[in-house]
Amino acid sequence: MAEFKTEFHRFIALCNEEYLIQYANKGIYNRALKDLERGVTVSYEFGDDYVECALSDDSVCRLHADISRFSCSCPSDKICKHVIIAIVYYANQYLTVDTTEEEVAGFQPDFGWVLDLAPAHISKAFSAAQIEEVLFRLEYDEDIEIAMTSFLTVTLPSQKVIVTFEPDSEIAKTMCSCKAKGNCIHKLEALLRYRLANQIDDSAALLTTNLDVSFDQDVVRETKELIQEVLGIGLAKLSNTICTRLELLAIAAHNGNLPNLESELRGLHGDLSLFFKRHVQFSKEGLLDRLTRVYVGLVALERAVHSDQKKQLLGSFKSRYYTIPQLTLYALGANPWETRSGYKGVTYYFFSLDDKRIYTYTEARPVYYEGSSFSYMNSYKGKTPWSDLLTMEELAQSQVVLTQPKTNREQRLSSSENTQLGIQARLHIEEIELGDTFIRDWADVTKRKSGDLFEQSTDTVFLLRAAKVSNVEFDDATQKLSITIEHEDSHTIDLTITYQEKFARTLNALERNKRLLELRDVFVLVQRIGDTFVPISFLQGTSLTSIKLDL
Repeated sequence: MAEFKTEFHRFIALCNEEYLIQYANKGIYNRALKDLERGVTVSYEFGDDYVECALSDDSVCRLHADISRFSCSCPSDKICKHVIIAIVYYANQYLTVDTTEEEVAGFQPDFGWVLDLAPAHISKAFSAAQIEEVLFRLEYDEDIEIAMTSFLTVTLPSQKVIVTFEPDSEIAKTMCSCKAKGNCIHKLEALLRYRLANQIDDSAALLTTNLDVSFDQDVVRETKELIQEVLGIGLAKLSNTICTRLELLAIAAHNGNLPNLESELRGLHGDLSLFFKRHVQFSKEGLLDRLTRVYVGLVALERAVHSDQKKQLLGSFKSRYYTIPQLTLYALGANPWETRSGYKGVTYYFFSLDDKRIYTYTEARPVYYEGSSFSYMNSYKGKTPWSDLLTMEELAQSQVVLTQPKTNREQRLSSSENTQLGIQARLHIEEIELGDTFIRDWADVTKRKSGDLFEQSTDTVFLLRAAKVSNVEFDDATQKLSITIEHEDSHTIDLTITYQEKFARTLNALERNKRLLELRDVFVLVQRIGDTFVPISFLQGTSLTSIKLDL
């Protein structure tokens, strides 16, 4: 009993006002103090590992040397004012009188367990979705506040959340001010950020334990056989029933946890549909590139040993969006587009002054349904999803701060209603450190890749600084407008805009406008699609012109 009494005294010594309010709430704590002021008293009887507490208001509590273990004769199933009264009364009446200096004065709470946790133990305490989201959030810096008193508190300022760790405890007993049941996501983030502040990085270990790399091997085999068949027969003898087979394989790939393959199969379907229509946009070279990429990627998937390699090759389905603390975004322009699969939309590009990466926001609609439509200009003139203060057109030419924005791993922004938008004075683009987004050596442009070897092909967007525009010419045969820009060292790049009837007026204006040839030291936002470089916008000083929407 003497050993338990010492342990109990140490526990009572830790139960200061801050601790009790954090574990219960301020209202319960204040009601307990008022009852004590009215004269409520408590008598105590020690057992082997508990203390029986009889209150003068006829309530009876049982305490242990752990605030999460208690019972009370009142109906409450949570910590009640009677438990708080019993703790505070003992601290005031007995702790300084009945406790030796050796028992309490020299005792220091030990929070070493927070740093000693194994990643495997952390992964068992939280769901895979929670771990995935927090690992994403850790890629963005946030200044946490750490305080160590009778317990360890980690404050996440952007979320206005306080997580409290008890000494010599465990994750399950950790408290969070959000009051959610079980192990909430704030506990995990506070835990990992605190460990990171102490040079313990759990990202790689936790990521490995949450990878689902199972897939349907029959779909892989059938796709390889179909590609071999297409290459063996050749386009001239190919039946258009191949499109139906591709569509069925794409469905099977979706059900077989092969997201990258599903997307590529639908891309092949689109390529071959253009071929059978004898469409001018069909490219034999592009088809062969895709067939090769898909086949080699499937061979690599079959031979991959490590889970992270398989995850890269498999890809992912609909991307998840996660809330991050803040982004300061510098608008780079807007680009309208239309896909072969029947979608129309406008993508808005922003440069993050925080992490030197390009973020995008896209508004898109399917237009293949009867009666469905999408207006580029209505989208462009409409309000932003985060504030009624700006239209999308104004946003596409501004500098803003987004607080609590949601984004995914491709830096695509969500239209979350919880995101707050603030407007800043727009900097001159010449004053901004653009990082890898700005290509200084134009010889590197053609060497740039849009992703890792077997990843699904994505568009690459970057900035060039042109000393001048040396030529503008429309080719009637290819139905393409070519804009030749020249570097200060005389290196040139041809930017191409393919003719579309809806933008015929823009192309005509570009071809005839002599002011384009008068531009000097202008930044150009360029999108690389395969081997083609497409201009999106011109930027100079604080001004910006989105080519297809502003001209």
